[in-house]
Amino acid sequence: MKPSLRQVLADSHVAAVAIAVFLLWSLDAAFSALWPPLSHALQFVFTAIAILDIPYFSRTLTVADRSMLTISLAYFYSSVVSLFAAWLLSKCIYGTGPLQALGRYRSRLIGSKDA
Repeated sequence: MKPSLRQVLADSHVAAVAIAVFLLWSLDAAFSALWPPLSHALQFVFTAIAILDIPYFSRTLTVADRSMLTISLAYFYSSVVSLFAAWLLSKCIYGTGPLQALGRYRSRLIGSKDA
């Protein structure tokens, strides 16, 4: 009897590598989403410390602020989609979450008998 696609993917390295790549893409997109607002906030704090007062800021969103938020939301969406893809692939192939599946695969790969 021929093995199913699920079984073939579980026996090969393809599914584990795909899950790892999806998780790395998710982390990269999350970092790219959080870096501009965090950088902006840190710049505000450092300026406040340097001048020992609250720096001036516009109460309305400028064009630059809107574009930064739009780009950050797009990266956040990409992060969520990549994380969902890793979770879905892991659930379909291994029946567990992505981190647990990679942990089990790691122990199977190094030949440990703990899993």
